[in-house]
Amino acid sequence: MLAENELRIHSLLGNDELAEQVLQIVREDEAERRAVLVRRQSEGLKNARERGVRLGRPPAKRPRKFGNVYAMFCEEKISARAAAQMLNVSPGTFKRWVSEEQGKKETNEE
Repeated sequence: MLAENELRIHSLLGNDELAEQVLQIVREDEAERRAVLVRRQSEGLKNARERGVRLGRPPAKRPRKFGNVYAMFCEEKISARAAAQMLNVSPGTFKRWVSEEQGKKETNEE
């Protein structure tokens, strides 16, 4: 899009040197606007975190049958992929839940 606008400015002004000066001003203005936008976004995110706002997608809740599926997985009756399919979640989510469960067990054993 910018290349198209550059061609328009060059054709309207006719003078390549003047066109380049105008384009330089436009580029600097755009960079300044982008920097302001990024700063405002980062300040907003920082303020939200300070207020304790949870950002992003909420974590998936474990289905009721997780315990049974987890037991079958631990007994090596099913694979992680099969367990994830049974729970209708991604294999990564299931593996994260497994590591959380194992972390709970290790904490309880201590």
